[in-house]
Amino acid sequence: MSDREEIEALMLAYCRAIDSGAWGAFGALRGGARWLVEGEAPAPASANNVIVYEDGTPRTKHVVTNIAIIVDPEGHRAEGHSYVTVYQQVPGDQLRTIFSGEYYDCFAKAEGRWAFTERDIRRPLYGDLTRHLKDPRATFPRAPLS
Repeated sequence: MSDREEIEALMLAYCRAIDSGAWGAFGALRGGARWLVEGEAPAPASANNVIVYEDGTPRTKHVVTNIAIIVDPEGHRAEGHSYVTVYQQVPGDQLRTIFSGEYYDCFAKAEGRWAFTERDIRRPLYGDLTRHLKDPRATFPRAPLS
């Protein structure tokens, strides 16, 4: 698998981990990376902010498109950019678009494996996050109050 393919798989694994409620895998993917929203670290409460439903998931689908990845010539660092749209359907309600934005990612390769070093979620467009996050502003400080 090429570096670009490995990095893209990492980007997609992040989405699958959230959507499936695989919080251990999600934590491992995050590792020691910096996570930002519009260049700022979210509140510490954001670490346990996701609402989990009876099936053990947040009832979301993160769809990542327009993926661009640039690997440095030495193959040790890379940058990525993608669009993300998050859909959610909770019991008794219709499917909704709850978020759209862009991921700006930095990666590093150590011991033959790529890992996130930073993810910055930028240019967000907000839907109703109240059924996804206990406190939407803990994760997205500029989110509108619903």
